[in-house]
Amino acid sequence: MKDQIARLNAGIKEMQRIIPLFSNSELSHKTAPDRWSKKEILGHLIDSAMNNLRRFNEIQFMSTPYIVQKYEQDALVKTNRYQEKDIQDLLDLWSSLNRQVEHIMAHQDEASLAAPISVDGTAFSFEWLLTSYVDHLEHHLRQIKQDAVNSTLSIPYHLTPIQAEQALQAKAPAEFITLLTSGSLEVELYIPDGVDKQSPHEKDELYVVISGSGTFVREEETYTFGPHDVLFVPAGQEHRFINFTSDFKTWVIFYGPKGGE
Repeated sequence: MKDQIARLNAGIKEMQRIIPLFSNSELSHKTAPDRWSKKEILGHLIDSAMNNLRRFNEIQFMSTPYIVQKYEQDALVKTNRYQEKDIQDLLDLWSSLNRQVEHIMAHQDEASLAAPISVDGTAFSFEWLLTSYVDHLEHHLRQIKQDAVNSTLSIPYHLTPIQAEQALQAKAPAEFITLLTSGSLEVELYIPDGVDKQSPHEKDELYVVISGSGTFVREEETYTFGPHDVLFVPAGQEHRFINFTSDFKTWVIFYGPKGGE
């Protein structure tokens, strides 16, 4: 079950990273009248989480084999009017429901995972149902991610601080957001909230200061920095920003193999 929990946790984080990359129009766009928008896909995943949470709980106290009842997927997406909802509300609800799923998964043992269930007359186990849930979540996440790959917002040839801050604000509360990934390259916006709490990273790293000033500590060395300065940190080295002004913000660029080899 550890693998499924790790996959679910990674899926939650990835959805939280991907969704803010889209505009409201992109999130509401339907490629055809009978196809779900990205908002509605997320809404469907909310329905999946709610229905499966009920199943996951009932399996643990109802008589076996537990009969898995289907639910009306399209009807629920329509009646919940996910297309009209605020995307952050949907993302927060989906994330909370899946944290509860993760909590339930973490408290199962070998005996409970072996509990028999029946799907359309075919026998399976509780562990199979939990794994199937994560498979389904990842399937729809891949759909959304593929759109992100094709979006000019997710792999841009031009990033502005304003666009980056808007994406970060949509993710709030958060101090950083990943805006671009390509191969080993990752570009983030980082705006620490009063204290820089970061730890050493696995990749070589560049900071390009957007605004603000202060002191940068790398191992035993200190540097005074200001707007547009570039700071380099080899993989694995201790570093942090201190005594920085309230308007401090910086691009963060990770690149190369882990360990800086």
